[in-house]
This record gives sequence, structure tokens and C-alpha cells, in this order.
Amino acid sequence: MDKTILPGSGFRSLTDFACLRVFVACGCVFSGPVGQAQTRGSLAGEEAAQALKKSIAAEEYNLKYGPVRFQTQGSVGLGYTDNVFYSEKNRKADFLVNPEVDLRALWPITELNTLRLSLGLGYEWYLNNTILNSGAPLINPDSELGFNVFVGDFRIKLHEKFSYQESLFFNSFPGANELFFNFNDVGKFSRWDNLAGLNVDWDLNKVVFSAGYDHENFIPVTTQFDYLNRASEWFRASASLRIGDNAQTGLEAQASRHDYGRETVLNNNWRARVGPFVEVNSEEKIGLRAGGGFDTARFDAAGADGNFETYYVYVRIQQETRLFTHALTAAREHLLGDNANNLRTTRVRYSISSPVLNHVDLGANLSINFAEEFGGAFSEKFTYYRAGLTIGYQFHKYWRTDLGYDFYLKESDFPSRDFARNRLSWDLAFSY
Repeated sequence: MDKTILPGSGFRSLTDFACLRVFVACGCVFSGPVGQAQTRGSLAGEEAAQALKKSIAAEEYNLKYGPVRFQTQGSVGLGYTDNVFYSEKNRKADFLVNPEVDLRALWPITELNTLRLSLGLGYEWYLNNTILNSGAPLINPDSELGFNVFVGDFRIKLHEKFSYQESLFFNSFPGANELFFNFNDVGKFSRWDNLAGLNVDWDLNKVVFSAGYDHENFIPVTTQFDYLNRASEWFRASASLRIGDNAQTGLEAQASRHDYGRETVLNNNWRARVGPFVEVNSEEKIGLRAGGGFDTARFDAAGADGNFETYYVYVRIQQETRLFTHALTAAREHLLGDNANNLRTTRVRYSISSPVLNHVDLGANLSINFAEEFGGAFSEKFTYYRAGLTIGYQFHKYWRTDLGYDFYLKESDFPSRDFARNRLSWDLAFSY
């Protein structure tokens, strides 16, 4: 492929390591969150079941139909960006209106086993570039159907996550953990993403074994990106040993197979990684999770130049104080590429949030990512910066408003691949 013809680059946003694209989708054990400073509860068995019952009782479901409980939310978002097509030159500004309706449902089938549904439907309307307007209702990426089952010392969760999205950047509020595609001179990318599978935890108190499997279908609707059509199988497993009341360590592993509908740009491949991890939550409400190990990929013959054997590493430190909560994340790993077979990424992110006043929340984040796509006819090295500010106000039991600002900057070694973009968003939501 001539390097002057760019099929598109799917670079992910700078989020916490726990929200890496592949692990977000899979709920992989590599991304276990750093918890608060407290004794770890059981993941399965009677203790976990009772904890789940308490959490369900604390949730606010204001509507009921028989045994099923519901919570609804309606929101409208207004947005502005000065670079709607992610262009280096001839930048175009635009305004957006984004109404959305969300539904959460809970069905306690038995005292311990529950069925949950989350569904969000929205629409995106652009003032100036009407070609970007949604061609169909959008399905929020947080939409999911999940079924929790407790059997003795086992906890099983069956789940299916599904979404349909079209735009590249207004899908989530500034500062949120969002999937970000780094296309240049492109304003619309319609795609379906469906992930179905199960997770199993076997809790033996001191030792916990976990395993999971997911099948993913990623289906582009925009013809330009047909080459990204793929089916993926994700496998994961971990074993952790409890050390005292506030620490655990163990081994985690993941393997995956990716088959593309056609191998015109990207090639079918196997991936695997395995390594130790440690997690500590102190009495001072300081949490640490770190891990690292061997990382490899093997491609079919057509993409053999993308094979690698290297390492991954991540660390996340979080502290909760009376006045604020902040976190520092650093990670180095390899992901699926979108122009080339691999995306190597090394990133650092800092975030802070604070309830400065009653019902008022402030947040900020700053991140930098050093990345490279390689393997195949295309290659690119680039640095990606992001900074954001948010303020939220819960001015009524059922009403909330949020204001956010994001700045994006990309510097690339590839001609015409740089861009800068400012984005301002305002949301108003009613939940009941």
C-alpha cells in the first residue's frame, strides 16, 4: 500500500490502563481496578451474594413493573468543536445537538441471581456539516445485558455488550473514558460492535481463580473502512493469592484470535500475554496495582513482518483524601492497529476530581502518549496529547448539568497527519 493512501488510523484515547480498548471490551483480568483502602470481600459464595443484595437495595430504581425495577434518564447535549474532520489544514468548525434516552432495568430472578439491562439510544445533529448527521438511532457503548449467577463458591456472569456509533468524538463527555479513532479528514465512521461471553470467579478465600471468554464482532458500515471488519475470540485467566487484608498478588494471562473479513490491509493473527501482578490498598486510602510480563503476536504468512516478542507493563496509583481523589497511570503495551497490524503505545495519564462544594464536582486530566503503528505496508510514529476540564452540578434530586472542555494535539512523522482540536460540551440530564 502506498503510504500516501491512508486507510485510517484507529488510535485509542489516553485513559487509565484499566480502560484500554481491548480490556474494556473484554473485562480482562489485566485491567482490574485499584480499589479503595479496605479489606477485600469475597468474589463468590455467601459473602459476595449478601454484598450484592445490599448493593441492589441501595440502587435507586424508581419505577417497578411486577418484579422488574426500572430507572430512566433523558438528556440533551450541546457541543462545539473547531476541527470537526480532524484536519491539519482547512479546519472546519461545527455545533452539535445530541439528545439521548437511557434505560436501566433490574430483574431479581431469585434472591441471588439477577438479570440487568442497560440501553442508551441517541441521535447526533450537526448544524453546518449536515452530512455527518446520524443515519439511524445510535446505541450507547455502555449498553449491556448481563446475568449474574451464584453457585457455591462460583460467581458466573453472562453478558452481551452492543453499540452502534457514527461520529468520532462527540460520543462521550470530555474527560470520560472514550474510544477514540485517529482518522484524519474523516468526520463519520459508522460501525457496529458486539461482544458476548462469560466470566467465572472461583473464590477459595485466600486464592481466587478467574477465567473468561468473549466473542466480538466489529462491523464497519462506512464502506471506506470495510477492511476493519473482524471477528475476535478473547480468552483470559488469572490466579491471585491474598496477602493479609489489603494486598494480593498473582498471575494473569490473555490470548486472542482475530480474523478479518478480507486481508487487504490487516492480517489475521494470534496474540498472547502473561505475567505477574500485585495490588495493594492501604489504610490511608492509597491504592496501587502494577503488573507486567511477556507480550507476543503471531500473524498468518501474509503479515509475518508484524510478529513481535516483547513486554508489557502497567502501574496505577490512586489516593483518596477528604478534599479530592487523584490517580496516576502509566502503561506500555501493544494493541490492534488500524492502518498497520500493530499499535505500540507508551502513555502516562494524571487525573483529579474534587467535590469542592455541596453538589458540585470538579475534574481535570492530562495525558501524553508515544505511539507507533507497524507491521504491513504502512508505518507511523506519533505523539498524542490530551487535556481536559469538567464541572458538574447536581442541582436537584433528579436533575444534573455538566460542562466540559477538551484539547487534543497530535504530532506525527507522517505528512498531513498532525492536528489540533478544541472541544466544548454542555449536558443537561433528568434521571428518574
